[in-house]
Amino acid sequence: MEIKIKHNGISGLIVNAGGRLDLDSAVEYGTKIKDAIEDSDEPIKELVLDFGEISFISSFGLKIILELYKQMNGQNGVLKLRNVSEQIKNSFKMVGFNQFLIFE
Repeated sequence: MEIKIKHNGISGLIVNAGGRLDLDSAVEYGTKIKDAIEDSDEPIKELVLDFGEISFISSFGLKIILELYKQMNGQNGVLKLRNVSEQIKNSFKMVGFNQFLIFE
């Protein structure tokens, strides 16, 4: 899985990735994003995960998204998911994540 992370202004990050967010790829995905947040010169206040090229998310992928949400919430930031397919959005709804995640 290729993961691209770019700054969106001073306090924001946009993450683009493609493929399956499953056991094998989710660890790398989460680690790279967490490292980018921690390595930023300014506190990250907005994290946008672009799911336009994500074709599948497993329960482990959902766990990583929850960890990222908690990290952003803990530093008074916001996590947004962009371009989420209906199939993947249904996975979030099944576990109740639609109650607190922001979909664009």
